[in-house]
Amino acid sequence: MLFMNSKIHCSDCWGLVNRIILFAIVVLNSSSHAEAQEHKITLGGVANGGILSLTKVSYRSASFVSIQTTQGESANSVLKRLATEINKSDLLAPSGWFNGSSGIRIVAEARGDALVMPGFYRYAFTGTDTGFVIPKPILSFSGSYDSDKNQVVFHWLNPGEHNNEIHLSGSTLPADATSFISDWKGAKTRSSDDDFFPYWLGIVFERGKTELGVTVSPPAGIDLKINSQEELDAFPFYMGVAPNWCGWSDSSNAGAVKLEQGNKPGVLPKGYIRNPDQKPVYQIIKTTQSGVQGGVWRRFLGLKPGNTYQVEVRLNTLEMDACTNAWSFSFHAACDNPDGSGLTEAQMAGQAALPDGNKGPEAGRVALYEPGVTTKGQWMKRSTDTPGSGLEIKNITLPKDVTSITVWLRHSGANSTGVGMDWIKLTDVTDKH
Repeated sequence: MLFMNSKIHCSDCWGLVNRIILFAIVVLNSSSHAEAQEHKITLGGVANGGILSLTKVSYRSASFVSIQTTQGESANSVLKRLATEINKSDLLAPSGWFNGSSGIRIVAEARGDALVMPGFYRYAFTGTDTGFVIPKPILSFSGSYDSDKNQVVFHWLNPGEHNNEIHLSGSTLPADATSFISDWKGAKTRSSDDDFFPYWLGIVFERGKTELGVTVSPPAGIDLKINSQEELDAFPFYMGVAPNWCGWSDSSNAGAVKLEQGNKPGVLPKGYIRNPDQKPVYQIIKTTQSGVQGGVWRRFLGLKPGNTYQVEVRLNTLEMDACTNAWSFSFHAACDNPDGSGLTEAQMAGQAALPDGNKGPEAGRVALYEPGVTTKGQWMKRSTDTPGSGLEIKNITLPKDVTSITVWLRHSGANSTGVGMDWIKLTDVTDKH
């Protein structure tokens, strides 16, 4: 299991806009002579054995196809099998792909180490096969709307890989850029979180150009409204970790904590997502030995000091009712460190004090499940403003000069069968206090 360091410090619009979707895509090689109605995605390396997925990068997308690879299998062989599965399935093209002038159906095709897809959508590889060159995704996508300046501001964490530059929705940024401001000159300020037209904003890293096609990172997204942001996309996971998130563990044993993509029974990876129940994938956390804690974390960046934020999440203890070993599963949230850095593994494990001085298993805790206190296999919404098992904090008010919040899941127990999360939302509730 791959774990990334939790100490990463790391014109007029269409009428009224108050929902924005942000995607991150890392581009290694790009063709400057793309064929009409074709999109080439290259896959370098040789299979090490695992899952390879191809996902459509689109707003609130749940459209992807996955295959199992075999150790030593060439990229061309894998892409041929993937193309066959794509052409048999309607998950990526529920209405079929057609050439508008001829009416002939266009299909996916493997050409050498590139997969050729029809149309103008962007696609990305992801999965768990470590033998292929799949760039690491950007982490902790966050957005906020500044009503005073009528601007939307985006922040993210770079994964630490070398890149030449960032291309973001027509703008070129330095490779180490971690924010972007978008002006909404024609938008009117709204006081509600009503839905309006989505705005798609793409961001890419680039490392040079060839005629082979593009190599892109797995996408991540955030659904942004006037006062809130939530994860409603359902892209397949990179190395078992959900988009925007990163793994952590307090053990030096890489196998002590396992992170996996869960697939909801009866929920196909297809179409537009309106609510968390329609997300086909979810994060699974397992621990393999006692005395070890671990899970996943993400940060919400670019927040306003002095403002108050509500955190909501959906959790599931899955089949842990049958577990006879001692175990625990908790969700936490806390202001980041005064120097602007995220929390350390020791802070998330309760071994070091949080910035507010609290320490131990209860510090920053929003929800707690353990033997006898479970979700009974159901998805349960937990919130910082609603009483529930294990709630130790209230909505979070940021101190002066602090602009970010870290949220994390913590699991422990020997040979657990796994616990899950499928959705999170952060809401600025300052005006309600």
